[in-house]
Amino acid sequence: MANGCPESNECMQVDGYRSGHTIGVFETVVVSDATWAVWEIVFAIGDFTFTAFFVLDVLVRITILRCKFWKVPMNYIDVAVSGTSLLEIVLFYVTSANLAVNPILFRLLRIGKLARAIRMITMNSVLASLHLLIRCLAASTNILFWTFCLIAFFQCVSGMVANTLCRDFINDESQSLQVREDVFRYYGTFSRTFLSMFELLFANWSPPCRVLVENISEWFSVYFLLYRCVLGYAVLNVVSAVFVQQTMKTASSDEELAFKQKERDIAMYTRKVRRLFQTMDVSGDGVLNYEEFSKLVKSPMLKFWMSQLELEYHDLMSLFEFLDNGDGEITLMEFIEGAARLRGGAKALDIWRIETK
Repeated sequence: MANGCPESNECMQVDGYRSGHTIGVFETVVVSDATWAVWEIVFAIGDFTFTAFFVLDVLVRITILRCKFWKVPMNYIDVAVSGTSLLEIVLFYVTSANLAVNPILFRLLRIGKLARAIRMITMNSVLASLHLLIRCLAASTNILFWTFCLIAFFQCVSGMVANTLCRDFINDESQSLQVREDVFRYYGTFSRTFLSMFELLFANWSPPCRVLVENISEWFSVYFLLYRCVLGYAVLNVVSAVFVQQTMKTASSDEELAFKQKERDIAMYTRKVRRLFQTMDVSGDGVLNYEEFSKLVKSPMLKFWMSQLELEYHDLMSLFEFLDNGDGEITLMEFIEGAARLRGGAKALDIWRIETK
């Protein structure tokens, strides 16, 4: 992203400023030639730096992993990005002075660098939510296709009806030419009508509706209200519900996501148990004796804390002996491991008490 975003700024932002000045949108030059020359040097240094980093990263992993490198599909993205970067360096900085190359090619090559960000989605735990989103979109491809087909069918039928009702008005020479042109702009051909129906459903629906209601007949308001209610509320809400169901199904059946969520839950539980241990350890020596442990009975807050951690108990001495390994003191690791065993419905403490009787 750090490599692709500045390139996008170079290709689109600066070029856009220049094009705007050429056609008269900007009265003054937004980016001067001197400033542009400095940025060209900065972008060139960035190109060489990131290209060297990409290529070196791929070569090192190929050298270490050898055949295993080619068994991971995501590694092919790294190879493609590295090759794309090298090709851009060769074409743009080495041969561009002697070889006529379309500038659009350079822009496509730079956009290709953003493909490396796809790999980070599966590697970075911080992007777990984005990873889930990509998985859900991939799982919903079939639903998305048939949803588009269903909506397109309704759009075609509704558009054909609207076009048929407007055709006589468009061809009526007794009507105002300006009004007929306005109606034709929205409903004159099948392609225009099809686009207008999508605009009615997903965009600003007022102009395509008003042009018929104000100029032809107010009965078109009934037609468009039915169209909006049936498609805009009924069909789209059902489609949204199907997508939500598919998302929940994908999230619940994703083993990797469930494993990561379980790891996060365990880590959070461990942090809470550690905080409880440190609160009880008044001496700060890293161990709990029975005197410090007996504070569970005296402190309502600690008792509530234990219940929140699902560490219910009835006999304080039995709980202490269950957590202790026999030396009369409970360390942090003993406390965490014992809490993990004690947590749950069928208490391990009760089973231990029965076995030791």
